[in-house]
Amino acid sequence: MNALFILGAVVVMAAIALYWYFCRLYKRIARRCRKKDCGRTGVKRVCKILLPPGEAVSWRSPAGRRRWFIRRPVKLTFTICKCGWMELAKIDTDPISLWHALWVHWFHREQYYLEDPLLIVVAQQRLRQLYLGGKHSNLDPQASDTPPLSLRTLFRDSYEELSEVIESD
Repeated sequence: MNALFILGAVVVMAAIALYWYFCRLYKRIARRCRKKDCGRTGVKRVCKILLPPGEAVSWRSPAGRRRWFIRRPVKLTFTICKCGWMELAKIDTDPISLWHALWVHWFHREQYYLEDPLLIVVAQQRLRQLYLGGKHSNLDPQASDTPPLSLRTLFRDSYEELSEVIESD
């Protein structure tokens, strides 16, 4: 019985050691700079928590009830390399526990402030790419998204609507 217990403990410890090794290996490979000709593995991850308007880190919700979670935060995770490359790696909207929010509020207060202009620009570019698609990533800020108005487009749209009405009858 003692031998089986010792064997089981050794197997569990070996499994934990392998798990730790593969996690560290994954972080070393996955967290590398993707800028061309850099390839460093020492990228830093910066997390920012954006609370919704009217929300504060407290035991009471804006409605005045007791709570255990903050339900509507936006968590942004950036990867930053020493070569100057930055990327918005993850956007998360899951609720956070009040214990986590208080820990961050007490010891890492800088996570609640997104003041770095470079991070703001990177976040705006990534959000624009996600919601508008890759083809709109290099648009001029003064460019208009409305198509030019012409008689041909007006008649074409009305012709298509009329043909649909006629076909449905």
